[in-house]
Amino acid sequence: MEFFNRFYLDSEKDIIIDLYRDHDQMTYVLRTPNHKTGNLITNLAELCHLPLSFDAKGLKIIEGQVPAYVNAHNELVYILRLANIKIANIYPDGRIDQKASILAIAKTLMSQTKDYKLSANETIIKSYVLQDTKFKTDLHTHMNANLSADVLMALGIKHQLRYPLYYVKKLKLKLSPHQAQAIEEARTQVAQQFKDSTLESKQLTRKIDDNTFINFADLILNNLDQAEYNIPRIRASLAVLKDGQAVFTNLEKVYLYRYVFAKGQASQNPIALDHWQEIPDPDMVEALAQMLADLANPAYQSFTLFQDCLLWICRTYQEKGITYVEMADTTLVKKAEAAQRLQEIHDCLPAILAETGVRLRFLAALRRIALTIVKDQIPKENYFTENLQVLKAVADDPYIAGCDIVGEEINDIRELKPVIKELVKISKTYPNFVIRIHAGENDSLPDNVGHSIDAVQAGLELDENFPPVRIGHGLHTAKLSSKKGQNLMNKIRDNGVVLEFQLSSNVRLNNLNNLKHHPLKTYLENGIACVQGTDGGAIYGTDSLDEQLALQYLLDLNYDQMHAMCQVENRLIAAAVKDFTEKSIKFKQEKGKISVATFLQDRIEGNSHLYRKILAGEEKYDSHQIFADHISGLPQDKIPLVLLGGSFNNLRHQTRMTQAGKDTIDGLLAQADPSRVFFVIGHADKAYEHYLLEANQGRFEIYAMIPAAVTVKEKTAIESLNLPIRIALDPTPMGVYKSFAYDIFKRRQSIILAFDGNASAMNLIQEAKNARYKSRTFINRRSAPLRMKAKSLEGYITFFEDATIVPEILDYADRYFQVIDDLDQQIYVRAIDRL
Repeated sequence: MEFFNRFYLDSEKDIIIDLYRDHDQMTYVLRTPNHKTGNLITNLAELCHLPLSFDAKGLKIIEGQVPAYVNAHNELVYILRLANIKIANIYPDGRIDQKASILAIAKTLMSQTKDYKLSANETIIKSYVLQDTKFKTDLHTHMNANLSADVLMALGIKHQLRYPLYYVKKLKLKLSPHQAQAIEEARTQVAQQFKDSTLESKQLTRKIDDNTFINFADLILNNLDQAEYNIPRIRASLAVLKDGQAVFTNLEKVYLYRYVFAKGQASQNPIALDHWQEIPDPDMVEALAQMLADLANPAYQSFTLFQDCLLWICRTYQEKGITYVEMADTTLVKKAEAAQRLQEIHDCLPAILAETGVRLRFLAALRRIALTIVKDQIPKENYFTENLQVLKAVADDPYIAGCDIVGEEINDIRELKPVIKELVKISKTYPNFVIRIHAGENDSLPDNVGHSIDAVQAGLELDENFPPVRIGHGLHTAKLSSKKGQNLMNKIRDNGVVLEFQLSSNVRLNNLNNLKHHPLKTYLENGIACVQGTDGGAIYGTDSLDEQLALQYLLDLNYDQMHAMCQVENRLIAAAVKDFTEKSIKFKQEKGKISVATFLQDRIEGNSHLYRKILAGEEKYDSHQIFADHISGLPQDKIPLVLLGGSFNNLRHQTRMTQAGKDTIDGLLAQADPSRVFFVIGHADKAYEHYLLEANQGRFEIYAMIPAAVTVKEKTAIESLNLPIRIALDPTPMGVYKSFAYDIFKRRQSIILAFDGNASAMNLIQEAKNARYKSRTFINRRSAPLRMKAKSLEGYITFFEDATIVPEILDYADRYFQVIDDLDQQIYVRAIDRL
């Protein structure tokens, strides 16, 4: 049979259906080549009761017939069904009328486990919603996360952006011989710039590769023979992890890959844009065709890369029926960039609105934790000082709808109470100025939602109205059926706070493992205003319509609940439109005839005397300096046993030790071999970690992973451990999990013994599952949070309840060393043979 056409069951193009036809016969082949574990296609085959086979490369595939029918108009039509659900009508002229798809959430859960639980009707979704409950907004999204990989790559070609050699190597892209020679010559020149660098080995190589570039248009258009291989790899780098749930560190890496296209610079070696119609991806070709056509449109022909991004963001929303969007952007609080960014916004959005009908507004976003704290010796208060100086200057710009506090939720929001107080002061001048706070995204700090509202309340004077406040996520709080939960809902409702929910990002970022525990229906039943967002849908393989379908099919929202959310949207849109009109008139009068950029930059500079000291919290110290004499590398000739049981709890939860747990530790200490096993714990001398230290009595090596910045109290506690330490990349205790992955899971096999823990422990476990090297993970069945996480990792987790698990742990360690010994023996034999 000859190839006929191709389509995809998901928006990320991970579930591929190739169609083949011979006369009136049609067959299909379903593949998932971006998913290496095979879980996705295995679970899908089982769900649809279809057999698996293998292609020539040994990858799992599903093959089947597509029956031919004749419709009422005597037209031939092929109808593909899976699990008795119509997927598509396929016509002889090549048209494909797709009827159903697989949501990002279902795809993630199928990839994550070997025992998928959702039904076919919860997995393969018909793409329809009632017209009068169709959502029209995306009120929770982020700049640089909205555009699909195909549009970003097309922008990379149109603007001829430079693409780093490091990414070429990292993604194992294939270059033509000419490209390989040219980039190697360029690398040699770049290396000369760093000949006197103090960097060594891998760091120096990375630095050179990061500064050696190929024109992305050249990479694709002058290498079309390899485009079908290269494009899927680049596409995969622009979304979060494929084979299961990701963690925040994965998200940060995705943003770095996206910055090449969303914030990139033009190559110094432009090429003629020829043969672009031959790109083996119709969506990229279609987008690039429109981009090149835009060059002849006077309204768009001089657009910068950023303005082109805004144009395509609005075009994407237009396709999904979205008419109003508020997007968080950290650039809008940066002294050196905010004024020019807003100039570009003013210059392009009227024309974009005229074409698309999409109103795009921005939330100036402050990071809850500065990315440069400690590492670059920039005090935290200086970071917020600049943010607030800039925000106060740009707040009356009509395109600024409000502000946001963003970033991984690994600190108590009460630490930022002084910052929130200043945000409340700024909001008093503008009746509809939104204060949005990311809170309740994970279970580490379940009181953050309530504390956020309290912090806003504390910033008000007597009898002042509560400003427009929105909580981004609001997923984890006190149990809503409890007295504390009821009080929280009263506080939310009485102050008119709006909650924003993003189902796909919660699942894909490891913050939601059981959909039955989602609180949205409870909030709606209690009269609380709720809306939907995407959280930057393209990163998570979703969009506004897919998110609404997920609410409908996976959370079982009914008509009245959907309609209530629509009414909240309508109210917020009306207020935003009124606010924009009023602010535009005032802004134009104040600005006069000077440019937006000049006007705003002058105001920013005029605020330089404000906010001298914002945070007066407990001072933190650089752990690298304080503990310089205690820092030690991990042993390379032993297997690490990571013990979780005290350092990874949220503020409301304390681990309760059991005798069975103590017996398990005693069994390990008595039976394991200190010459082959060492322990790694967190920074807190609590619960099972404390018991391990007491019972060990110096027999086993034990290492502590500590934050990169510590308070005086934390310093004293860590010193009392008297252990060799590893210093984490992150300055917060809850961010320490990232360095277990960096120091251990990505470098070697390991054992995890998890007695208890919250989101940080779950992220650590997920990092181990995602890592290159396999780890054996044992989870205490008595820990409810970890037990829930383990259910989403069926097939990758072993439960334990008592010391009977010790022989299995030790057997894994023995088998690890048997493999090592066998490898050493093979190396020895090969060396003898060579001699």
